[in-house]
Amino acid sequence: GRRTTRTGGLVARSKSAREVVLHPTILAAAGAFLKRHAENFQLNLTQIMRLLPGQTAQALHRDRYLRSRALPREIEPMLNGMWALSDFTDENGATRVIPGSQHWDWDRKGTQEESIPAVMPLGSMLLYTGSVIHGGGANRSSAPRIGMNITYLLGWLRQEENQYLSCPPEVARGLDPELQAL
Repeated sequence: GRRTTRTGGLVARSKSAREVVLHPTILAAAGAFLKRHAENFQLNLTQIMRLLPGQTAQALHRDRYLRSRALPREIEPMLNGMWALSDFTDENGATRVIPGSQHWDWDRKGTQEESIPAVMPLGSMLLYTGSVIHGGGANRSSAPRIGMNITYLLGWLRQEENQYLSCPPEVARGLDPELQAL
């Protein structure tokens, strides 16, 4: 929407974002989930999303459609993490999800009425697969809602945010080897 700002390429921009990308609990979850269908996984997207007051609700969608609708259903290509950098409330546009929608027929579209807000305090994280129908909520408050989306992807797929281009060599060579591998 026109009342949303997005900043990507966080590995190159922020040492704090690098620490979040390497959070041991999240990496363990991503590995356990994604390595069922790949020998490794990679960093797909790093983005700060700021929903300003007056932003309307984002259309509900599945992130896996960025890959292909032809990918077999049993292969889940990605694991998304939305970190709350401000409190997420229904009023300020908390991400809305439809629990269980990853099992629905691909042609079934969810409605806002079927979705629930992922209400969470600053510092919390929502973890969901690319097949879950979701979208940013409407910000009816007087303050921005800020979240950081860190997404991991099967190692044999193309990244949405090309990490090789978004992180300059002079920054990349000084990164933790585990982060370089992602």
